Amino acid sequence: MIASTIARYATRRAVSSAFATSNGTAAFSTIPGGFPPPRLFDYETVTKNLTVADAIESVEEAFSALAKGKVDVPMPMHIGIDESDAAGPGDCHIKGGYISSTPTFTVKLACVSFYKNVERGLPPGSGIFVVVNAVTGAPLGVFQENRFMTDLRTGAAGAVSMKHCTTGDQDVVGFIGCGAIARNMARAAAAVRPIKGLAYAHEGADKFCADMEAELGMPFVTVPTAEELCGKSDVIFTQTPGSEPVLKLEWLNEKGVTIIASGSDQPTKQEIPVDVMKASKYVSDLTKQTSKVGELRSAIKAGVMTEDDVYAELGEIVNGTKKGREGNEIIVVDLTGTGAQDAAIGQVAWDKLSILKI
Repeated sequence: MIASTIARYATRRAVSSAFATSNGTAAFSTIPGGFPPPRLFDYETVTKNLTVADAIESVEEAFSALAKGKVDVPMPMHIGIDESDAAGPGDCHIKGGYISSTPTFTVKLACVSFYKNVERGLPPGSGIFVVVNAVTGAPLGVFQENRFMTDLRTGAAGAVSMKHCTTGDQDVVGFIGCGAIARNMARAAAAVRPIKGLAYAHEGADKFCADMEAELGMPFVTVPTAEELCGKSDVIFTQTPGSEPVLKLEWLNEKGVTIIASGSDQPTKQEIPVDVMKASKYVSDLTKQTSKVGELRSAIKAGVMTEDDVYAELGEIVNGTKKGREGNEIIVVDLTGTGAQDAAIGQVAWDKLSILKI
């Protein structure tokens, strides 16, 4: 299925032709080291040429392939940089994946929580995607994305979650946390259906609402408490950096709600209380991962859930092997970010940016 998306870009031929001469013979011998250097795409080029909309279909297809066992996704690698006179503090996450029958695979390095960078006038996070030729194993491109592509594919996963785990009349959408990921989640939700946005955050909610309303042409308003937001929302996106739950079971809409949580991506984080997890139809992006670093980890640690309590992985619902919303239920979709998503957005980025004349 993902091949249909890739076929829209004429540059797929570049993956195989990049290493061949006009008569079809290998050009490796004429290049020092055997391979040409990978192309470098800087942050400005990446951000000017990629959007959430570019990623939604490819990420949806990646989840489908993942559920069918057609994606090789290793567990994420984590490097902790302890604070010392010489370095840190900070964290480095390495993810990657290969979707069967696609011409590239992707490895991503994301550095986060380098909070002392603020004192240096730098952002606390950075990152690169390395897109690799799946025929030869040679790197094709290095994308200096500084979490931009990561946020795009996270937003795309939010769109896939909303499409398959909500109904068409669930149009009041709340956002707890109003940073960069929330903006992509809002764009993604609006790509699924017209929404009425509510926002709550310790800071930034007013600007978030003003910006999103202007950009999307849909109403966004702030609310004074997370409790009020939860009571009014049909769908709740949570994307906060903290380690404390951001809502309570008794706050949730009695008509049913879908919670799409993307803030927990390491063992120190938790957004969703374990009693909400226990009461929910729980959907993971990848169970082997959410049980280690996602919301499921906290519920397992508390003894209220096991991996057997996972209703489905998101790709199973995409494929129709499991149903999405059924009545007035609580659904929690746990998005920790998978290598399948990275592979999907990496392919899209290569297809779009490799044809630019830069």
